[in-house]
Amino acid sequence: MTLLLLLVAAAAGIVVLLYEKRLREENTAKLQNYIVQVLHDDKLLEREKIARIMDLFSENRYRIDDMKNGTLIVSRREFSVGAALMWLSLAGIGLIVYFAYYFLKKPERLHVDLATGAVHAG
Repeated sequence: MTLLLLLVAAAAGIVVLLYEKRLREENTAKLQNYIVQVLHDDKLLEREKIARIMDLFSENRYRIDDMKNGTLIVSRREFSVGAALMWLSLAGIGLIVYFAYYFLKKPERLHVDLATGAVHAG
């Protein structure tokens, strides 16, 4: 029974991981589309464009790390339910390992080119 539960947790973890990856790509594309729209809005001043872009990231729980040479660097630490389920499948003890990993890992960083609106993982 326990082995079956662990196998189901591993399978569910894989499915959820794939879904999370697709969702992350879709959300990055939405962020990029919004940034391009803001950058091409001729009614806004440059500082208003930057403020809207920074607000977008703040509202989506990103931390603004740096802004240099026309590139905005933002970061966010994301909890992965799929990875947690896969670690749970390692006899339950793996879940504790994943929580330790989550709190020790570096946040995901995005580099936003403020001239073109391109968003790159970095």
